[in-house]
Amino acid sequence: MLKQATWWIAAGLLAGAAVVPPALSAPEGLPLTVPFSPAAWLPDGGDARWLRPEPGELETNGFYLRAPKPGQAHAAWLAAAHRLRAFDRTAPPPTTVRVAFGGVRAWTRVQPEVGRLLHLQPGEALVVRLEARWLSGNPEICFALDYLDPQTFAQKGWSGVLTTARLPQDGEWHPLEVALTLPPDNPRIGGWANLIVGQDATRDATPGQWEMRGATLHLAGSPGRRQALRVLQAAADRAAHGLDRSIYDRPDLAWGARNFACYFLFLYDTAIYDRQARRYRVEAFLDEMEREFGGVDSVVLWQAYPRIGVDQRNQFDFYRDLPGGLAGLKEVTARFHRRGVRVFIDYNPWDTGTRREEVTDAEALGRLVRAIGADGIFLDTMVAAPDALRPTVDRYRRGVLFEPEGSPEIAQISACSASWAQWLPTYPEPGVLRLKWLEPRHMQHQIRRWDRSHAEEIVQAFFNGSGMLIWENVFGTHNPWNVEDRATWRQAVPILRAFWRELASEAWEPFLPTLSEGVFASRWIGRHATLYLLVNQTGKPITTPILQLPALARSRKSPERVFDLWRGVEIPAPPDGLLSMPLEQLGAVAVVHDAAGLRQVQPLLNRRPLPPPSQARMLARPHDPRPVPRTPPADPDNPPPGMVLVPRATIRLRLSHERRECGCYPDPGTPAARQDEFTFGAAWNSELTHDYLATVGPFLIDECLVTNGEYEAFLKATGYRPAERRNFLKHWPGGRCPAALRDHPVVYVDLEDAQAYARWAGKRLPTEAEWQLAGQGTDGRPWPWGTEPDPARANGQGKGTTPVRAFPAGRSPYGCYDMAGNVWQWTESERDDGHTRYAILRGGSYFSAEGSVWYVRGGAQPLTRHAKFLLLYLGLDRCATIGFRCVKDVSGQEDATDDRTYD
Repeated sequence: MLKQATWWIAAGLLAGAAVVPPALSAPEGLPLTVPFSPAAWLPDGGDARWLRPEPGELETNGFYLRAPKPGQAHAAWLAAAHRLRAFDRTAPPPTTVRVAFGGVRAWTRVQPEVGRLLHLQPGEALVVRLEARWLSGNPEICFALDYLDPQTFAQKGWSGVLTTARLPQDGEWHPLEVALTLPPDNPRIGGWANLIVGQDATRDATPGQWEMRGATLHLAGSPGRRQALRVLQAAADRAAHGLDRSIYDRPDLAWGARNFACYFLFLYDTAIYDRQARRYRVEAFLDEMEREFGGVDSVVLWQAYPRIGVDQRNQFDFYRDLPGGLAGLKEVTARFHRRGVRVFIDYNPWDTGTRREEVTDAEALGRLVRAIGADGIFLDTMVAAPDALRPTVDRYRRGVLFEPEGSPEIAQISACSASWAQWLPTYPEPGVLRLKWLEPRHMQHQIRRWDRSHAEEIVQAFFNGSGMLIWENVFGTHNPWNVEDRATWRQAVPILRAFWRELASEAWEPFLPTLSEGVFASRWIGRHATLYLLVNQTGKPITTPILQLPALARSRKSPERVFDLWRGVEIPAPPDGLLSMPLEQLGAVAVVHDAAGLRQVQPLLNRRPLPPPSQARMLARPHDPRPVPRTPPADPDNPPPGMVLVPRATIRLRLSHERRECGCYPDPGTPAARQDEFTFGAAWNSELTHDYLATVGPFLIDECLVTNGEYEAFLKATGYRPAERRNFLKHWPGGRCPAALRDHPVVYVDLEDAQAYARWAGKRLPTEAEWQLAGQGTDGRPWPWGTEPDPARANGQGKGTTPVRAFPAGRSPYGCYDMAGNVWQWTESERDDGHTRYAILRGGSYFSAEGSVWYVRGGAQPLTRHAKFLLLYLGLDRCATIGFRCVKDVSGQEDATDDRTYD
């Protein structure tokens, strides 16, 4: 009976047939088979995708449809495109996954919803059977486990590669069978195990391409696993009815079809938050967007990465700790709404190693959008929306649009009515976005965040009547749009907005024949006006006839009129229908049918010229640190209690820095032409190396981190109260220092709080070079105590802070405690590139957020590594894991603290 039931569910899923199988049952203890289909397996997205069956009439790379071949009739091409649209809407689910491993990772996973019901057990045996064929490169297939959060399905960690199978390199299909025994439970990671199949750089970074099909998972039966089969059957039933597009009929979500310009608003950017005035600059920001880009339709309010992981706060805590908290964000959202701009919040599914909410992530997102009035959720790193997200969020607030970062599978546009067109492979000529062709109301935003020119993205967006994701502050890396791209887009986007209804209709005719080779046209036939969008790829202006227009109506009462929308002028109706007009790279023409159409184009006519885009926006300030104040000098032979003398020395700062998309400061003396090597955040998973000489000292430095007790004495002596008290000394109940923490390092103090204490004590914070010398000495050791890490010498894996003298065996060459672990330490290193402020943290802490590469690396850190800490607002900058120590200048010292020499 089990074998028959399995066959029926596989047949229903693979063929898309509207079949009703016999009741599925598997007596407990008997083997059970999970079939291979999109209902049961989830490829990563860009590097592993379902290879959908195609009618084969058109060339497509899965993301774009290619232009007609030379000599191919447009009518034949368009008919084939319509057949492809119908096929995509009704086709059975695909049966093959294509893997294009680029050297990082490419996995196909059991669908989390199915995997949770399967509930793989530690030590359990299972068998994976599949067919695969090698195409090129790396022939080794890896098998492993994800460890997933039980509520969110987000990844908490993974098993590493458990076993592998090697494909014959002959291009033929081969059956493979792999037996696995699950490893013991991992209490450190927790969660539940989910099978993954693919390739990973931790095993072998050699790129490769291959395909797999017919993968089935065989394991013992149980009641929960029988439920998994019922879930798969329900998915098969849904697939049998074709693509569900009802979400696009919802009036509350219709705004997505006119969301052409979305701005990725990194909230650490000084363009949106004025730290001195302590207020958001919503109106000034939107005024700038009007001048530079022709305005924006929505913004993504990005809050956590790359800061997240320094302490226990989760992604939702970051929103709560922004200026004004959630009430402040609600007012910010209202100010955007008053200007007609929608607001997205960000969701990071990988955030599982920080503090947990008391509810599921779906519930937390629903509460957050209700609290601040948000209109959309950006699904970071995702290609799909979890099944529970839509009904949950709808309970809290209607009209919330979901937009994943990855390009979703066709079935997912039933849940996600917008998506990013991020780094999609293109053809030499413009292509037709496949998802938008399938559902013209689906909004796709072109984005290549690291590119210096966005001209190609603008062409693709304009030709498709689709949108742009404008992103200039990439997690702390300043990468502004150039003047030419801004001028082009602000000319284009008003045209798209004026015709959004037509652009969301199925009356779309891409690749309309033109009269000039290298000129491409899309046409949308509307009730009141017909729109032509033109792309000129010849590299020179066109002055010859461009299009053959249909015969124009000559009615005296309402004659059809022709308008050049790019220049905002009317064109005399050509008697022969040959359209001639100046055409540079982009152009737009409207044939207006009636008075309503004339009203539609009127705002585009004789537009008031905008001032030239600002050249100054391209400029970033140097990343020079703020000047360091000198302290009242001390006698080096009679240091204050608790301080030690560090003699003058020239040291080499060889520091490794994870780019994590935020980059870092240039080494002193770096020529301007090479500064991008340090400040740029790409590639995100690479490391940059600082290597420069610094001459510092002599100076006195605190043996120990400043303690809670010492900070309490400062407060009593001065009555210090910060201008913003949010999270200030949050670990002191009722504002009183707990006796048990009196000799622990003070935390929940931001850079200004630390500097205030230092001034009172007649001291200052150490520069990064001073901190380095005090921790490392002059021999370049990677750890304060020597060459090897030693968990017994530092608090790098604890549950909280420890007394500042708890690890005497971990002292530095000059006797300083806690130069690795316990808490991160502020240094006098604040920088501002004109958009993002940041400081450098040293030493690491007791806390380490596990389960994602996107977290700041935690635990005790070697002296050869530092962390760039983005500064935004006092309440957010105060952390449970950051403290400080102080230094003092000495009498007779040469003014050499910042006297650096370079190679």
